[in-house]
Amino acid sequence: MKRKMILFLVLVLLFLVLLTNCLQGEEKEQGAFRFNTGNDYLNMAEGNNIFYVEGLMDMLYNQTELYNPKLYSSIVKTTKVMTAGQIKAIFDKYLEEHPESWHYNAAYLFGEAIFEIIIGE
Repeated sequence: MKRKMILFLVLVLLFLVLLTNCLQGEEKEQGAFRFNTGNDYLNMAEGNNIFYVEGLMDMLYNQTELYNPKLYSSIVKTTKVMTAGQIKAIFDKYLEEHPESWHYNAAYLFGEAIFEIIIGE
């Protein structure tokens, strides 16, 4: 009787340890920050991806103004007359033409798309 009780308690303890590990793993996956990829962008709802592109444009303006003022002025000169929808269309077309890159960071891909129209590479 005593052996069965000890075995039962060990099994319960083992179950609780495994359950705790599983729950911690799920919590880390859900709460961990990660960058959006091109795939993530392509899977966004149509209404959300335009706002994402506007955020990417803000980031691009900010970073290039700080680190490369000459490039910043070229970007502003080229994009200041464009709507967010036009810039989104440029990014969408770039992604359509480069499916091999969809696993890369979306912000990086966005920069590549904009630089392609600025520099012409």
